[in-house]
This record gives sequence, C-alpha cells and structure tokens, in this order.
Amino acid sequence: MSVNEPFEPTPSSAAGKLYADDRYMVRNRHQIRHLLQSMIDQRSLINAHPDGRDQSFPSAVLEVDEHGLLLDASPQPSLNRATESAATLLCFGLVDKVTVRFQLQQPRRIERDGRIAFQVPLPDEVYHLQRREFYRLETPVGDSPYCLLPDPDGGEPSRWRVLDISAGGLALMLPAPQGLLSLQSRYHGCVLQIPDSPPITTAMVACNLRLQKQANSVEMTRVGLRFDDLPRGADTLIQRYIFRIDRLRKARANGE
Repeated sequence: MSVNEPFEPTPSSAAGKLYADDRYMVRNRHQIRHLLQSMIDQRSLINAHPDGRDQSFPSAVLEVDEHGLLLDASPQPSLNRATESAATLLCFGLVDKVTVRFQLQQPRRIERDGRIAFQVPLPDEVYHLQRREFYRLETPVGDSPYCLLPDPDGGEPSRWRVLDISAGGLALMLPAPQGLLSLQSRYHGCVLQIPDSPPITTAMVACNLRLQKQANSVEMTRVGLRFDDLPRGADTLIQRYIFRIDRLRKARANGE
C-alpha cells in the first residue's frame, strides 16, 4: 500500500482559551467516520504513538464503519507488541493537507489474509482544523519549552522561555532594548528544548518585534519567530507537546 509522504502538522485555534482545541473538536460520529474515510481515500499517512510515547510507527486507516476502524500495523514486531499492550494510540495525520489528530482506545491485534492490523473503536473526538492557520498554545510556566538563541558575537547561546508555540513558530520575551534579533532576519542553529523530548535544531526567522510593558512597568520586547526548515519529525514532537498540555488543562477544568 502506498501512502503520501509524512505529514507536516499545522494545528490551529485561538490562543488564550483554557482548551483551545474545543473549537475544532469533531464529536459527531458520522463526521468522524467521514474524516477517517477521507484518510483512506487520500491514502494519508498516520503517525501512531503507543500510549503517546516518543516511539511511533507509520500507519494508515484501512477500513472504517459505524463500529470502529482498522489500522495498519508496523513492520517491526517490537512496535506491534508495544501497541498490543498500550491503552491508547495517539495518532496524527492529514485530510486535505489539514491536521487531523485523535486518540484511539484499546487497540486489538488481528490477522487478516496473512496481514497484521489493529482493530479499535471509533475515537470519541477528532481534532480537525477545517482551515489552515496555526494554533498557538500559551505555555505553562512550570512545563514550558525553552529556546537557545545563538550569540551574534560568537559567544555562548542565550536561553529563553517560550511563551507560546505552534507548528509554525514561537514567541519569546527579551529585554528591551535587545541586540539578539533583527526583524525579518534568518537565524541558523537555534535550539528548541521541549520537555521530555530531544532538542530540535532549526533555523528561525524573526517575524515581529514589539515593545510590551509588564505589570511591574518594565518594558520588554516580545519576539515572534517562524520556524524555517524544521528537521523531519520535529513537527510531531511539537504536536505531542501541544496535545499533552491541552489534555492536562482539560482534565483540570473537569476536576479530574
């Protein structure tokens, strides 16, 4: 079975909401089946993460009906064993080049015509943007990514907390005046450090700079940076972080 090239997720929504994904959550079972069938029709690749861990495998939706779906297995036996023992599968894919993200419960291994697959119930909800824009997640102070910026004079890089992040870029708060970044300049060798993930080295472009007065009346410079030429797989790490933080916020809001 041939599938499209690995996707580049582009999550979207408005930042600042407790659980911004709710704007784009599809919960109607008919609509969910339609989205999954579109993935079959478009031969879309899925990245499946057993229990949401770093380890993942490329997969695809093989069949879907009103009861559930059939997911292609990994060619690696070790990953299939991990999937069998997993409580959930965190999945990322594309429909019409727009992000689809969902979690599957209790995958069950089956064999059909000598081929291994996983049978799972329909997901309760599917995140689907329905339009192409980036969802910027406001990061929690205690569980935030950090960004290392190269020193313009060749010294040690400086480390800054990421205020918000999306698959397209991030925002930082720097002292004012600052001499690290210039508007529309491209910076190589920036390093994004996401909690519980390997560091991501990428180029970034400074898209906007604006002065912002803090509560203590101190002026800072808020910088918006766009990722330029993210390495393969980096978008998935960013998606997983966004998904995890959103889930934690939703759980807290529901008193779980």
